This record gives sequence, C-alpha cells and structure tokens, in this order.
Amino acid sequence: MVSGRYKRIRDRTRLFESDSEDDLSSSGSVTEAEELDEDIDMEDLDTTELENLHSDEDCLEAEDADKKREKHFCKEIWQLKKLPYGAELEEQANQHFLMIKKGLAESILLNDAASGFCHWTMELDKYIDYYGRRFSKEEHIQLIKIFLPLVKKGAIFRNVKIAMRTLYTLLCKKDFLTRQDLVIEWRPLMELYVEVTFKNLEEDGLFLMPDGFRSDLHTLIFYARPYFSDESVQEVLDEVRPYMCIWDESCLRYWKLLDLFLCTAMPVERQLTHGCGIWFDEAWYWYEEISNNSLFETQAIKMFARLSVECPGHIDWTDKLDLIFSRLLRALRLGHVTGLCQIFNQEYGSIWLVFMMGTQSHEKLMSHLRDLFNQVESFMHPSNNGLHTQHIMVLLSKLLSNTILRLKRERSEKTQHRTRTLTPIPEHMRLTQAHLDELVNLMLPCLKLMAFTKSCKELVSPAFRSACLLCPKIILPIVLDMVYPALETLVEPHRLLQTLGTLLGVLIPLVKDEPDADGKTYRTHVITILNSLLPGLDCNDISKCMVTYQIIGVIVNMIPIVDCSEAVHTRCDLTEDEKELCSATANFDSIISMLMDRMFEMLIAVGQTASSTSTHGSIAAKTGNNIEDQIFHRGTLSVFKGICRNSSTELFNIAVNKLYNVACEHVFDSRIANDVIGDMMQVACKFHPEIAFQKFFKLIISKLQGCITPEFYTDEKVEFGTLWWISIASRMIKVHPKLLLDNWHLVETLMDLVMPLKKCTTATEKALNVLDNVLDQLTSIQINSLVERRKMYDLPTDQFLAIRHWAAPVEKKNWNPEWIIPTQESIDRATQLLRTWLVPTIDALNAPNGIPKKEILHRLYLIRSALLGACFSLPLLEGTILPLCDSHIINPENELVTVVKPKGTPEISIDGKNVRQMALDCTIGLIDWLLEHSPDDVKSIQEAISILRGLPMNRGYTKELYNTSSTSYRVTKTMLCDKLAGNRSNIEMIVEEYVMLLHRKRLAQTQGWHYNEQHKRIQDTLLKVATSTYSENRAKAQNILLGKLREHPYSYKHIVNDILEFLQPGNDVTHEQLKGALYLLIDGKKQSLMLRMEFEQQYKIWPALIKVQHSEKPTIIALLETAQNMIVDNYESYRLKYEWEPANVEAAWKLLKAADETSPLYDADMLQGPSTAELEKYKNLLTEKYEKSKSNYFLLIEQLFTLANDPTLHWRPLDMAYSMLSMQVRRDCPLPDNVVKMFVRLLINDTVKTRRIASAVVASWLKMTKPKAVKREYVIPYKAPNTAIGAKHPIPYGFRTDNRCMMYEEEKLPKTDEEWDSFQFCSKQHWGIYTWPAKLITYAPLKEQTAIDRSYEQFSEVEKYIVDMFQDEKFMTRLRELFSIEMKKEDEVFNAVHFSLFQGLFRCYGDVLTHAFRTQLEILLASSKEYEQKLAAEITAGLMNGSKLWRYEKQRKMWNWLDPMLTKTFELMKEDGLRNWGVAIATVCGCSEARMLKPLIDLLFKLVERPTDNAYAASSRMFLIQSALCQFEWRGVELWNKLVEMMKGCLVQPFANLRDRVAISLVSATWYDLPAVGTDPSLPKRLQPPRIADISEQYKELLGSCWDEVRMIRESDTSNGTSSNINGSASLSVANHSGESMSHSASSASLAEVSEVKKQARLTLRAVISFVFNTCNQSYDAYPPTFIPMLPLWCHYSNDVGDEELQKTCAALCVGQMEANYISPENAPEVIRQFQQLLSSPCWWKSKVAALKMLRMLVFSNRFVFRIHRDDIGMILVNSLNDNQIEVRERATDALSTLLQAKFFETTPELVTKFSTAAHSKDQIQGHAGVLGLSAIVLAFPYSVPEFLPGVLMTICRFATDKSATIREAVKRTLSEFKRTHQDSWREHEQQFNEDQLMVLRDLLISPNYYV
Repeated sequence: MVSGRYKRIRDRTRLFESDSEDDLSSSGSVTEAEELDEDIDMEDLDTTELENLHSDEDCLEAEDADKKREKHFCKEIWQLKKLPYGAELEEQANQHFLMIKKGLAESILLNDAASGFCHWTMELDKYIDYYGRRFSKEEHIQLIKIFLPLVKKGAIFRNVKIAMRTLYTLLCKKDFLTRQDLVIEWRPLMELYVEVTFKNLEEDGLFLMPDGFRSDLHTLIFYARPYFSDESVQEVLDEVRPYMCIWDESCLRYWKLLDLFLCTAMPVERQLTHGCGIWFDEAWYWYEEISNNSLFETQAIKMFARLSVECPGHIDWTDKLDLIFSRLLRALRLGHVTGLCQIFNQEYGSIWLVFMMGTQSHEKLMSHLRDLFNQVESFMHPSNNGLHTQHIMVLLSKLLSNTILRLKRERSEKTQHRTRTLTPIPEHMRLTQAHLDELVNLMLPCLKLMAFTKSCKELVSPAFRSACLLCPKIILPIVLDMVYPALETLVEPHRLLQTLGTLLGVLIPLVKDEPDADGKTYRTHVITILNSLLPGLDCNDISKCMVTYQIIGVIVNMIPIVDCSEAVHTRCDLTEDEKELCSATANFDSIISMLMDRMFEMLIAVGQTASSTSTHGSIAAKTGNNIEDQIFHRGTLSVFKGICRNSSTELFNIAVNKLYNVACEHVFDSRIANDVIGDMMQVACKFHPEIAFQKFFKLIISKLQGCITPEFYTDEKVEFGTLWWISIASRMIKVHPKLLLDNWHLVETLMDLVMPLKKCTTATEKALNVLDNVLDQLTSIQINSLVERRKMYDLPTDQFLAIRHWAAPVEKKNWNPEWIIPTQESIDRATQLLRTWLVPTIDALNAPNGIPKKEILHRLYLIRSALLGACFSLPLLEGTILPLCDSHIINPENELVTVVKPKGTPEISIDGKNVRQMALDCTIGLIDWLLEHSPDDVKSIQEAISILRGLPMNRGYTKELYNTSSTSYRVTKTMLCDKLAGNRSNIEMIVEEYVMLLHRKRLAQTQGWHYNEQHKRIQDTLLKVATSTYSENRAKAQNILLGKLREHPYSYKHIVNDILEFLQPGNDVTHEQLKGALYLLIDGKKQSLMLRMEFEQQYKIWPALIKVQHSEKPTIIALLETAQNMIVDNYESYRLKYEWEPANVEAAWKLLKAADETSPLYDADMLQGPSTAELEKYKNLLTEKYEKSKSNYFLLIEQLFTLANDPTLHWRPLDMAYSMLSMQVRRDCPLPDNVVKMFVRLLINDTVKTRRIASAVVASWLKMTKPKAVKREYVIPYKAPNTAIGAKHPIPYGFRTDNRCMMYEEEKLPKTDEEWDSFQFCSKQHWGIYTWPAKLITYAPLKEQTAIDRSYEQFSEVEKYIVDMFQDEKFMTRLRELFSIEMKKEDEVFNAVHFSLFQGLFRCYGDVLTHAFRTQLEILLASSKEYEQKLAAEITAGLMNGSKLWRYEKQRKMWNWLDPMLTKTFELMKEDGLRNWGVAIATVCGCSEARMLKPLIDLLFKLVERPTDNAYAASSRMFLIQSALCQFEWRGVELWNKLVEMMKGCLVQPFANLRDRVAISLVSATWYDLPAVGTDPSLPKRLQPPRIADISEQYKELLGSCWDEVRMIRESDTSNGTSSNINGSASLSVANHSGESMSHSASSASLAEVSEVKKQARLTLRAVISFVFNTCNQSYDAYPPTFIPMLPLWCHYSNDVGDEELQKTCAALCVGQMEANYISPENAPEVIRQFQQLLSSPCWWKSKVAALKMLRMLVFSNRFVFRIHRDDIGMILVNSLNDNQIEVRERATDALSTLLQAKFFETTPELVTKFSTAAHSKDQIQGHAGVLGLSAIVLAFPYSVPEFLPGVLMTICRFATDKSATIREAVKRTLSEFKRTHQDSWREHEQQFNEDQLMVLRDLLISPNYYV
C-alpha cells in the first residue's frame, strides 16, 4: 500500500502519463474542439456553475467553417476530418443521425416509450459525444422540444432522468441557440423541482426516486434558465414571494427558487423592465438587513455574481462595497474572529468582484482590495499558518482564475461578431493591461508569501500560473528572483521544492514571453534554468526529482532543441534579445549531454539497488511498480521523448549515442531499468528510425543470439540477462511497420529465437510480448508524429529559425498528420506470423489430452497475445443475431459498426476462416475439457476466460484503457497549454495526441445490439466457470460475465433462467454453484441483475432469492444479507405507465421534417414517418404495456406475500420477504389489501426490524389512502397596497393590518362548536407576512370535511380490519409493550415514523380509535420509564395532529380527557422525558396553526401560571411552552406578549437553569424585533412583537449596583459624554494628558461584604449575559443597538475577581461574541462613543484594558465600517497611550500596532515625528507614551523593513539606557520582538541599514558571551 505522504505525489505524477505509448489519454465525453469546462461535475454544480457562464469560447470557433456546412451543422469537430477515414466517418455520422431522428420520432409516434425511446436517447448522447453538435439549429430546437415535455410534475422516473441528462447536454453550450430561437417554460420545471426537493416523498415512504434525480434536475434548470421568457422573472417572483418569511424554513425555499429560476441573461434594455430592475433592490435589501445567521447569503451572492456575469456593468456596486468587503473580510477567519456571519461564499464572491473591475465601481473596488490585502498580508507569512491561510489562498486563487475566464470571454467577444446568449461585456468595461497590472500588484505581497505556505500547497502553482498569464512582466522576474537563490542554497531543501513548484506554474508564460517596450524577453532564462536544474534529478529525494522532471519535461516539449547560434552571423533581422537567445542555444549540446548523463546515473543507481536489495523490482517480479518507480519511469521517458521529438538530428545523436552506450554496457535484474531502457529505444526509433533502428535492433539480435542456448527452452528458470534482452526487444519492436517489413529477415530471426515453446513462464510471457507488439504494429492504425516539423529542425538558420517557433501552435488549415495504415504487405506478414505460431497452437489445444498443464497455459498465453496484437485487423464474430428486447423500433440488424479504418483496408483471415471464430471454438472446447478433466488447473482456466473477455469485440483499445488515458491527457494538456489563449495555442503534440484519442475512443466503442449466437456461447461458458468449484475461477468469470451483460443491453434475459436454476431448492446444487449464482445476481450494485428495471424479471429473481435453501454457511448468509441491503439501498420506484404529451408528438413530426433538403442529414424516404397503418397498429401499445406491467407488479407482490406468510420459512428469508414487499409501496398503485393487513399484524412482531418495516409501510399506506381533505380559497378580508401579485419593492414586510387575520387573537376565536366548525384555518406560518399569493388555498372549515368525519360503517373492508385490530385489547397491549422497548441508543429519540403511524390512524379513522388509545395512554402517562414516556409523546402528538380536521365536538371531547392527563404528566415531568415531549409539542405545533391548538396552548399556559418551588419544574414548563410558541412564529405574537408579561416578575432567578430558560424564552419572544420588519402602529400592543429594548430596559432597572461598581462617570452636560482632553483632532496625534487618579472599587475585600442588593444585581447581570449571548446567537441582527450601552459592563466584569464564574462568562461574551460581531454603519458611531466614554473615565484600569482589546478586534474585523471613523479611533488610542496606568498604555500600543500593521492607519512622517517628540518629553508618562508609539510602529512591520523603520529603531535605541525603568523595559521588549520576527530573513533585511545603524543594533541585540 502506498504510504500517506505519497498521496499528493501520486496525483501530480500524471503529468508524465501521456508520454508513455500505453498511457496516452484524453477526455471520454468532451471534445477538445468544444472544450466544456473540464472541472465540472454534472452531479454537483453548486461550486462551479458560474464558471460555465464564461467557459472557454474556443468551442464556438467557426472561422474555417464552410458556409454551406455552417448552415447544416451547429458545430463540427474539425479534428475528426484529420482521421485517415474522415470520409467514411462523415458518411457514417450522417447515417447515424438519420437513424436517431427516425428512431426518436417513431418511438413517440409508435408508442415505444420504454426501450425504444431510451435507446435512441442514449444514441443521441453518443452521437453528440462522438461528433459534437453536428446538426442544424432547427433540428437542435426540435430535439429539445421532444424531451422537454417529459420533465413535469409527478414524472420522477429513470427515463425522465435520462431525458434530463440529454437535455442539459443539448443546452449546455451557449450561443448555438439564442433566446430568440427557443423559449422554455419555467413552471413545469419548478413544479417538479418543488416536488422532489420540498415534498419529502422518500422520507414519507411515498416514492423512491432514482439516484441523482434531484441534482440532474438542478443542472437542467441551470442550463435552461437563459431560455426562460422575459415575463418569467415577474411570474417567478409572484410565485415565490409569499414564502419569504425569515423566521420560517420557507425562506430558504424562496431564495433557492429565486436563485435557480430567475433569468438574468437578458439584454440591458430589458433588464430594467423585465429583469433585475424588478428584483435586485429587494434582494439587496434582504442581503443587507440580515447581518447575522443568514440562511440565504450564499444564494444571494450567487444571484449577484450571476447578474454581474450575464449582464456586466449594469449594476453600480460602488455604495455597496463596504458591506461586501466587511463580510468577505470576516469570512477569512483572521485572528480570533469566530463570529456567526462569516458565510461569504468565496467561489461566487470572487466572480462577483472580478466582474466589478472596469465598471464605475472600479476605483473603490481597487481601494478596498488594497485595504483587504494590506490587512491579510502578515497572516500569509509561513510562521502565521492557520485556518485563515487556506481561506486567503482560496480567495487569491479564485480572483486570479476568474479574471482569466473573464479576460478570455472579452477577447472572444472582441474577435468574434455573432449573436450571443449572454450580453457582451461593454467596450468601456473591458479590462486593459493597466487594470490587470493594478490587480496583480495589489496581490503581489500576498502571492510572494503564498509561495512558501505550509498548507494548501496545491493552490500555489495554479495561482502563480494565472497571475503570470495576466501580467507576465510582473510575475516572471519575481519568480526568477526566487528560483535562482533557491537553486544555489543547500540548507533549505523545502524552500527549493516550493520554489520549483511555483516555477512550474509560470513555465508556459515564460516560454511564450513577448518582448517589452525595450524589446526584451525573459526567454533566455529557460535555457539557464534547464542547465541549472540538473542537480534536482536525485533519486534520493523523490519529491524534488518529480517536480524537476515535470519542469524539464515541459521545457523540452515546448521548445525546439536546436542550436541557433549560427543565426547571429547569418541573419540580419534579429533583435538584440533574439541574438542573446540564439547564443544561449549553443549550450544545448552540453545540456543534452549532461541531462542524459544525469538520467543514466539515476538509472544505473536504481538498477543496481533493485538487483541487490530485493525481488520486488526484479525483472521477473509480478508486483506493480511503487510510486518512486513510476515517477522515475514516466519522468525519464517524458524528458527523453521531448528531446527526440523536438531536437535537431545533431542533438538527437548526442542523446541516442548516450543511450546506446548504456544499453551496451549495463544489464540489471531490475524491471524498472529494463522498462526505461526499452521504452527509450522505442522512442528513439519512432522519431528517428533511419538513425536508431538498425543500431538498436542489431544490438538486441546479437545479444539474444549470445544468450539463448538450448537450455533456454528447457530450464524452469531463465537467467535474468536473457529476460532483460527479450523484454527490451518487446518494447523496442513497437516501430513504424515499414521498418519491420524492410528488415523482415531480422524480425524472423528474432521470432525464431524467442517464440518456440519454453518451460519458463516468465520467459514465455516476455517472448509473447514480442509477438503481440509486432502484430500490433503491422495491423493497426497509428499516427506518425511531427514528421514535417522534425525536417525543419535540420534546415539552416537562415531558412528556419527555431527560436521563433517556441510553443508554436498548430495551424489547423495547413496541418495534416501522416497516418500509418495497414497495407496488404503488412497484413500478409501478420497472417504469416499467425499461421506460423497461432494455428499450430489452436490445433494442439483442440486435442488437449496428454498436454502438460504448463504447456496448456503457455499456449493459451500465445493465443491471447496473438489476438491482442492482431485484433484491429481481425473481422468480428459472425452469426445469427438474437433479439434482446421486444421493441419494434430497435432493429439490431441495422446497428452501425463504428468506422475505425478507411474503406478497402485489408483484414486477416487464414484460409478463409475467421480467426476469432477459430480461437473461440478452441477456447470454449478447452474450458469444457478443463472443467471436466482438470478443474484444479486454475491458471489455465483463468487465462482461457481472459481470452473470452476481449475476443468478441476488442479492436485494440478497451474502455478501461481509454478512461485511464482520458485523465492523463487532461493533466498533460493543463500543464502544456495556455488557459488564457485556449485551444488556439495548443502545440502540435497536444493536437496529435487528441486526434489519436478520437481514434481510440472509436476503437473502445462496442456494438451492444450485435448479439449473436457466438456471444451467447461465450456467456454460457462463462456461466459454467462462474458456478464452478474453485473460487478464483468463479470470481474472474463472474467479473467478465457481468461485463458482457453490460455490453449487451437486455442480454441477461438469455441467461437469467439458467442462473435461477441454481437457486431452486429441489435441484441438486453444490455450495459453490449456489455461491456463484448469488454473486451473479447481486454483483454490480445498482446495475445488478436483481435490480433490473422490469417487474417481469423481478418476479422471477426476488422470490428465488427468498426460496434459496436455508444454509448456515456464513458466506451464503452474508450474500443473502448483501442482496437484501442492496435492494433496500438502491431500489427505485419503476415506471408503470408511460404517456406522451401532445407537444412530444408535434415535435416528433417536426424533427422528421427539420433538415433542409440540401443537407446531408436529409433523407425523404427514411424520414417520411410511420404510415397510417403503423400508427393504428401501435395506437394502444402504451395502455397494453401499462396493463402488462401492472399485472407483473401485482404478480410480484402476490409471490412475495405468499412467501412472507409461509410458516416453513426460516426467519431470515421471511425478513427478506418483508423488506422486498416494503419496497413495493408506491403512490401511483395501491398495495393489495391482504398485504396491508399483513403489515398491520406485523406491527406486533417479535422482531424489531420487522416492526420497523411494518410501521413505515402502514404509516405510508395511511398517508396515501387518507380521505381527501376539502380545500378552498381563503378569502382575505383586506389586502394592503403593494402586497398582492405584481408588488414592487419596497414591500411592507411584517405585522400589518391585512395579515392580522392570520394572527392568533384570543378575543376573536370562535366560542361555540358551530363557530369552530365554520372557522377557516390557515396552517402554514409563512402566508401573509410578505406578499399574498394569487390564490391562498387552505383547508375548508371543519363542517365541510365530510370525507374525514366517517363512521365505522363507512369504512372499507381493509379499513375495518385495521380498526378492529387496533380496538383489540391484546393487540394494543402488545403494541404498547413492544413500541416502548429500548433496543438502540437512537431509540431514545422521538420516533417520527411512530408519530406518522399514529397520526395516520386518527386522520383516517377519526375518533373511532380514541378509546383504545386512551386506555394505553393512561398506562403510559402514569409510568416514570423514559421509553414509555417517549411512546406516550408519540401517540399524543399523533392524536393531536391527526384530529385537527375532526368536527370540533369530537376534538372537545378528546381534550376533555386528554387535558387532565397531560397536565398531571407535565407537572411530574422528569428530565429524561422532557426532550421527547418538547419534540412532540414542537412537531404538532409545526403542523398546525395556533388557533387550531387552543386547548393545548391553554394547557401549557396554565402550567406556567401554576406556582411551584421546584426550579426544574418551572424551567421544564417554560421549555414546553417555548417549544410550542416557537413553531407559531410571528402569528403567535399575542401569545409571546402574554408569556413575556408572565416572566416580567421572574427575570432574576437564583437557579442557573431557570434563569437561563427565562432568558432564552425572552430571546425567542424578541426574535421578531428586527429593523427590517415593520409594525403597523394601529395594531393593538398585544399584536406587536416584544422589543429587545423593552426587555433590556427591564433588566437595566435591576442592574443599578452593577453600574455603581463600574464607576462610570456620566455627566449629562458633557458633550457626547467624553472628557475634555479628547480634542477631536482630524489626525492621529499625541495629546498632553496627565490623566485622572484611579479608583479600584471591585477589590476582593469589598466583594466579601457585598450587600443583598448587589447579589441580586449580579444575578441580574448573569441573566443579562445569557439574554445578550443567546440573542446574538439567534438574532438576524448581528448586534442590536440596545446592547451597545452595556459595553462597559462586559469590560468591567470580564476582569471580576470575586466571582470566577461571572468573570469567565463575561470574558467569553467579550471574546466569543463582541469582538467577532459585525457592527453596522448605523451602530458604529454609538460604539465609538461608548469606547470614548469608557476610556476617558476614571474607571478600573482593567476595564480599559478589556475595552482596548475589544476595540482592537472590532475595528480590525469591521475596518470597512470604521474607516470613516478613523480619526476618532486614532484619538482614542493616542489618549490611551497617555493613560496613568502602564497596562492601559501597553494595551493601547498593541491595538495601535495591529491597526498600523493592517494599514488601517498610515505610518506617516508626521506620526513618527510626533511620537519622537513625545518620547523626548520630560513628563514620564508622555515620554513612555512616545516610546510606546514608536514601538507600535516597529512592531507593525514584523516581516519587512520599510525605509523609515531604521530611523525609528535608532530613535528607540537611544532610550535603551533611559533612567525610567518602564521606558527601558519597553525598549527591551520592542527590540527583542524585532529580533524574533526578523532574524529568519536578516540577510535580506540588513540591506536596509547602514553600518552605523547595524553596529548600534548589534550592541543591543547580541547578548555578550562569556568564556571560562
């Protein structure tokens, strides 16, 4: 296992993967020409969706498109035309799309909605994947219109999920369709989204959704949103506004729907009337007002960012930047700030900020960014590493990467003029180089520090890369200045590693550097760095070695390695910079020589180490390479390949001669050395065959001839030297087939040497690699790399100057790659090899009797190698096509075989026979023989079934290989490409690899519907092995067989019956066969056979699993448990009924006619559509299939039910039957009555799991079958203006006269039963607080709910059965006993399923069951056991909620007996039952409105009013009523007022639990007091929310003596309450302030004699602290202004010495809340006034210390709020520097230093002068203040030395011998801290000092040494 430290390295080594022939990679589904954002995961777009809005515009490049083709096709992939079979491919693409159009249309018109439509949908996905959007705009539109109607409310099925994925594939690329071309209706999408997101379908057991359905729908809406109509914005607002209740979770629904459905992609002229003009002010209002605990801040930021991107420059953000940056700053987690409003999303926030650049907000934006980076700079220092580091680095990275994306979009819009979906960025807003320079310069100090970070190192290189692409002239010199010193130092290896990582990020801009105004570039540094990096190749330091390989690999692949030094003498058109660069290339020969020497030194060291230390790396080892070996292999090969590809012949000879010498001189027993040497030879021969091939091939032949003796063929173990040369031969032979043909005599010699049968298995395998590779080269299509470019490298410099072709991009007009295509001669040679070696082997194995096991194995190896090597040119298996499904739309005979070669390319056959068929017959026959005669020959059987894996379909590349390659290609492309320039800048190597990958993608494609009798034979054979005796054989065969079943859709139907035969109890089946069959059924998770989406198969498989013969063997038990769990975890509700919308049919006909007659995608005969007869024939097909599916569904249930009631079954299969039956509950088809009855009986089953299943099933069934409640419109008596549909901001929000009808008002409640029955309730709490919906639909009055008010006689048969069961006393007693048993820890918690069950019973059957449950409740409520109390709470909650629609007479009767029972229970409540009762009450109240629960409210209030001496009892009663009232939210404000009145007399309590409960209740009561919420003054006082100010005032009256202790002087006549010595000066200055004498009145002696009044005051203070603390935690207002005057209290008592608990609580409030709170601009002046008053008063000095600490952090974390109060804050600090108490002065110094360091204050010469003057004062305090001021300046620069700092230090040093000890101590502390922070970089810092200054510092900083 790879150790943890290598995990990061493993990811980064992928750079080299594309440099191996076997590991070349590309994207599997995204074409390079289209280049979707490569980091987007379609399952989760929450963090990347905005990047799509400005993704790579290269996808829309159409400059070379023929106008005629442009008319027919939206976009083609131009690289496909470069394939050697481009014409054949185009013909097939045309045919494929015609078939897709026909298939999709006829699937709809002929009603094949299940298999046919899904098949052609996936074919369309495949077509887009392979050919791009190669169809016309009209076809594009009709395709979208075919799928859109499927996405509607209620359609939560797998086929809809497939349709959604196709839809967002069709919509995801912008600008192919504009808003004028397509309009998408938003309402169906919203209805479906609301259903799957907010309706709890799965939680309630109503429906099981397909996995990922919700996220796919989210993605579809994201891509569909730009096509919503202009009117959609107002319509969406009207739809969602009524949900905007900030105290309710519906608020999140409002914001999520707004974020997802508001269309912002409108032209500017439409924005004001239809776009952001009608929602932006409203959204900003809420974003600004909710400053704490915001649930929607991320959604709001996403909306603002999206608006900035899609309609750039439309909004002026200038006046909003203070708030934006305040929240951003706090989100960075600087210092100890841990407040509650730090949820600023940096992903979207950075996009938002980037799109403000260049707008009218630009200047202020840059100013704020400068302030922000000044503040965070010191936090980026490596010594300050912490949580904040990651946040700052992410911000930097995101700002830079999003600037790249914006700039790329701007350049695309500037150069390409066409209609766009997004509004183009206005020309005046486009970023200039000055803008970019300004941005990067702001970030530069942080970037420099980021380079040496200790965490998140993976962010450094991309950040520097982005910055360098933006401003290469700024970043390159910075990086180079870091690199050269790091390369020279030997003592800081970590610094070198980090610097090289940074260098790697800027290599591409360095190589492509453009001349500046002076004509200079930095390109010469590339060659210098290449030379300097060689020592970094060190196999003892794998991390350094890896990054060095990466850097060298990038360089040698990006630049031509050609000596251009002659050009200085031969050309006269060179600039000075070019001359310098040409001269530098003269060193290439020595660099190449040294580089090769260095790599071979490492190779020899690795080879010798592997040979001498272990067998792990030996040449015969079977284990995989470790991470070091992989890095060495890929790195060496990458570098060498770059040299061979990009060097002149002269320099190539240097490298290849070095290789030849090493190959001649060294042989190691090392696999890695062998692989490297062999691959290097192959690369050399590939790029320069005329030089290298003969040299190396003859060497190998001669070496092999010397090694191979007769013993070679007979020895069991071959000497490693022979293996070395065979292995090298196998790799080196992968060369151009022309070379093999021209040297065929040498090839034959090699084959004759290595191919005869051998006894050594290792030698056999390596020899067969030779055969494999020779056949592969002779029979496959390959690309001949860079042929023309390499020829130019040898031209004279006056004809080709290589330095002008660094990182040269491909010109696609003129680029035509050379392809190697099999010829008749090469096919003949390949056939000769097969005839010579394969045919005799097949003949021998056709009669295997008497052949030794090892020989059989070796012959099978030969068959596999021959087939793998020649498979590209082997015809596929032939035979009769077998039907896979009964679709009349899918014709397997017509399935296209993917074109992978030009027409006329010869194929291999032997004497007219199909080679695959020969091998298949032989292999199947051999497997049958082995299973019968030699079943223990595991190796041979495994090898034989491995042959069956690839034999039918393999054409040279598998999907697994392709997927691996895909990732590697992306990484390589990222490293070698310019993200800003995009695909236009791709070098030829990248384009070649991509084109080759397009070919390989086609090779990996299989034709699944071509399922013939040969494929059936293979599956039958695999099934035999999968159920055979030996586990190794079974496991491998099962894996291959399941893969085959996935290749051929529905093919499992041909073998499933055979598998089930092994499960039949009566059959004679072995344990191994049973295990094999079970594995085949359950393996594959969601794709397992038992989860196939057909009831027809399920009613075969599921009962068979239950009926498996009982076994006590652990493996069988475990398999059956796995099967059951897999069904429960992965099952989804399959679709029973398919239907088409009229829009589907209309779009289908239009799709058939969509193409222009001149289009190659037009075929009148093929696309004429179905005939009338066909339409009539299949008219009722959907209905027939529905009836059949329903019949199979009920058949499945019937079989499961029969088994579930089989008394002979063991408990395990019974449990499985119950689980399977529970999965069949669905809302669109009722369960049979007998199944429901069974689950009711199972409620009292002895097994816990069974009871839980039964509870869930019965609860779900009751929910689905409950009598339908009558609903009707709620008539609102009066609607306030601007609160209905079409309301405009500002909308009156809060307590209004029109929503008074929603509030609880006791005096207006009904009085009689008739009035209650006629009253219309409205149970949702959010209605009315904001706007009213168009129609407010609620439950009709109780008297109209006739369907619910039923008698026993009106119940159905099954309902009567249920009622009878629950009325049975024995049943109920047993139910009570079992439901109150604790089994697990989670059983202690209120059970929502039990609640749902009991609620359903009372909701469905009215009061019929109340007597039965009353009896049990009396027993439960009388019990003191926790679990019986929990059950009582569940039943009571279900009863209260289920009875809310009963006639009031019945409710009243229920409450008559329930009230006294609950009252007694609550009076005697114990602590362990309190939580569950609280949840029960909250659950009930959350489902109803207060007026419906008046009896419960009255009960709870009576409890609170009842006197008690028990603090716990009082606290618990208050907790219960708080649990209720919190759910009523704003509508219960009268009840809150009532509760507050009751609590006024008990605000102060001696018991902490009761005191805190009172405070928390008051916090909940005042939750509705917000600045953003209005209250109509005409409302009665009882309907106005309790005010925080009122509660605070009541507390304040009881705090008198506490304020006395604070000793705050309050002079009402003093201006602003500040002392006269604060002069209000506009600048930071030093004032003469002698101060007042202090008085410490809170000494420990006085506390001992504190009076009873003071005790009460301190209890009050504790209550106040609890109230404030909880308010700040819960309120939406970060710090209510009424708390600001309490600041002196917190400062004083956070230092209290008489009450430790009070001191800790107060300190926690100061540190945890106050210092971290957001201060609004409105509250800032009052905060400053409080600090001024406190710090200028003669209060306790410790209070001042606490105040200064608090002030420091408040200003630090709210700098953008306090910036306009800078002068006032400066005066506070300066005056505090002159305080009489030394501790106050020192704390003021810390605060001043922090704010100077954050650049909140500027360090001006005037400030330094004033402090220097004060320091020389004869007044001791003022002198000390001056020194401290200077100290603050010094300490404000811990990691730098500005030019003024040496002078300040010298001034301080003069006081080192001052007569005042306090001054001397201040100087000493300052110098000590200066030394500590600067000593790491002292060499750099000392340059700022002159010699005299350094001498002074040495005298003071260096302690004397004493020697004895």
